[in-house]
Amino acid sequence: MASISLRRVLARHSRALRELHSASSPAASVGADTPLTYFSAWFCPFAHRATIALEHHHIPYDWQESLGWTVRPSTVGEDGRSEEAAYHWKSPELIAANPAGMVPTLRDPASGRVVKESLVAVEFIDDLAAERGSSTPSLMPGDAFGRAHARVWAPWVNAKCCSPYYSVLCKQDRAEQREAFDDLVHNLRTFSRELKGPFFYGEHLSLVDIALLPWAARFYVFEHYRGADFAVPRDGELAKYHTWLEAALAMPAVSSTCPGHDEYIEHIKKYATNSARSKVANAVRRGVGAHEYDDDKDA
Repeated sequence: MASISLRRVLARHSRALRELHSASSPAASVGADTPLTYFSAWFCPFAHRATIALEHHHIPYDWQESLGWTVRPSTVGEDGRSEEAAYHWKSPELIAANPAGMVPTLRDPASGRVVKESLVAVEFIDDLAAERGSSTPSLMPGDAFGRAHARVWAPWVNAKCCSPYYSVLCKQDRAEQREAFDDLVHNLRTFSRELKGPFFYGEHLSLVDIALLPWAARFYVFEHYRGADFAVPRDGELAKYHTWLEAALAMPAVSSTCPGHDEYIEHIKKYATNSARSKVANAVRRGVGAHEYDDDKDA
């Protein structure tokens, strides 16, 4: 049985899927040569999911850098560690397209229709590629049962393997950091056991792989900010995880879209020092998982 928190995430995912099906109706199809307006942010792993899918399928897009940071006196989640905090700046164009101000957000410039939520965006991009006759392998299994399986596993990966990333970084108590990291490693072992080949379903990249990849490609920050004992182990079952990661990082759609190491280390410092006031960081400070963020409570 799914936990209450995971059911909430699945409900939000389902709402976005319903919007996707509406946006994918024949009347709303995007012209093959029309670039999608892509509201994104270079540092955001959620947006990175959509970027990988766009590059995988060679879908043209017009990148709009839409998130930044501004430093001002802290007014929420006071923790005694910093007199100032970093708050998201969001472009007016992003807010107009998606009032929640979240990336990735994709917009058809002709119709103005919008697709949001990162995992839904990946499915949308895959559907759009199929409509355009793409010869690139689909990111979804070829049968209905397989696609249903992927739609269960991708949110599980999001909650169990991506969300703990923010707990390891935002929590300042060493024991809580360790607990979050150990939980992550346990869940990565589960992920490893499910791998059918170099990728989750075998030879080709999938929605489930893309759900985890942006975070897996950033786990190096743990060693930098939390120490060498926070490196993901390479023993036993996790050998398959590292083989998977190496295969994924070798793909141009992944390697060419990862942020620079030093630039990202500097960016993520605001999370490691608990001065970031993003929705996911605020959710962790509130005592819930990053995937359980609330648009109102954690704004």
